[in-house]
Amino acid sequence: MRRRIVGGLCALLVGVLTGAASAGEPGPGTMLGPDTAEQAKSLLPDELVARYQSGEFSNPVVEPRAGTQWTDPDFIAAAAANRGKYTVSDVGTIIDPKTGKQPPYIYGPPFPDIDPSDPQAGVKLVWNFFYQSYLLGDDRNLVMLTWISRHGIDRQSSQEVLQKFFDGQGPDRPRPENPNNLLFQQLVDTRTPADLQGTISLTWRYRDTKRDNTWAYVPALRRVRAVSPTNRSDGFLGSDMSQDDGSYFDGKPEDFKWRLVGQGEMLCMVDRAATVDGTHDIRPVPGGGWRAVFPPKPRFAFQTKDSKLVGWAPLPDRTALVKRPVYIVEAVPRDEYYLYGKILLRFDKDGYWGCYNSKYDWRSNMLNTYTPLHGPWFKLDEGKGPWRPYSESQFTMSQNWKLDRATASFPFADDPNTPTDSFIPIDAKVFDYQALVEHGR
Repeated sequence: MRRRIVGGLCALLVGVLTGAASAGEPGPGTMLGPDTAEQAKSLLPDELVARYQSGEFSNPVVEPRAGTQWTDPDFIAAAAANRGKYTVSDVGTIIDPKTGKQPPYIYGPPFPDIDPSDPQAGVKLVWNFFYQSYLLGDDRNLVMLTWISRHGIDRQSSQEVLQKFFDGQGPDRPRPENPNNLLFQQLVDTRTPADLQGTISLTWRYRDTKRDNTWAYVPALRRVRAVSPTNRSDGFLGSDMSQDDGSYFDGKPEDFKWRLVGQGEMLCMVDRAATVDGTHDIRPVPGGGWRAVFPPKPRFAFQTKDSKLVGWAPLPDRTALVKRPVYIVEAVPRDEYYLYGKILLRFDKDGYWGCYNSKYDWRSNMLNTYTPLHGPWFKLDEGKGPWRPYSESQFTMSQNWKLDRATASFPFADDPNTPTDSFIPIDAKVFDYQALVEHGR
């Protein structure tokens, strides 16, 4: 069957997921490249090993600074109160095992104890990932979506992204009214170029089995149209990124069949300045919230003149590799019209954040690899404020293996006034689908 892993892929998983470290693995201080890539074969997806072997990528393996926090420690501490409190339904919805109903609100990892023999371990890990991703609260970001060829930019567009969360916030955060039983709402407003300006996408995701509601407004049509949630796997605006990518993975758990297929260690991509030097620049926002500010430095090879790396390669002076323990989870879409037939997700064992995301077609051919850049978490306001993550060279990147190109998303401009804001107040009216026409004008 097309949904089954072929023998060759099984062999790949065995090679990648073994937990024991060998003596030949690259240690801190190693620059991964053509001469050292062979050492990382058990620590990277095969497709990325090939990038380093060919010299298209080059990044150092580093040791994090002492005391590095990979997620909000208060979130991890909240796991104790959730131990044995929840289970999942046959389709993967979180429920109370005593009542069979959804809990009204969750904070902390809902499933702190993962048993590899549990057939529901995969979907439980995905829910742990999602609840750590909700920690930033309501946010606003201006991002640049960049189509990259081997030698430079093919196209760019800028978007304003607004998100409102109804679950997963800490005990000190206000809980918004939630009559529609929502997990979150997201609005993406395209600002540039001129031919796409005013194109808007609005998504409502529900906490139960109800499928996403998605609407789109296209200025040329001057109409709001409902969009099938299956289209969330398609490339956004023709790029190699989809709505189901998000910060790492943003598909609805109930839309997939999940399986924990392995665990081990991987060299995950991290921000070098924040991880090694403890650098961060997070400032309070007037009216409430916090803003991440980024220095005006190149992130990718195409932004420099003399780099010999492939155009979308993250620059080695800004991006590094850290060995982390991971769970490997396989997702197979329930909808046979979904673009990808199988997705492999790697979740950090300690913080549940995502490492590499590999996507295959329905015949198990490699199509796409999605990579987020992760950064440590910092306690703000001289230790009195909240925990926030920071990556000085923040980005997400999608590599298209069939078309030999990539799409990267990163802050729209390296300017202190550019919003990359979290914990901010957002009026609920912004996410009313009937108001999309006003947004798009």
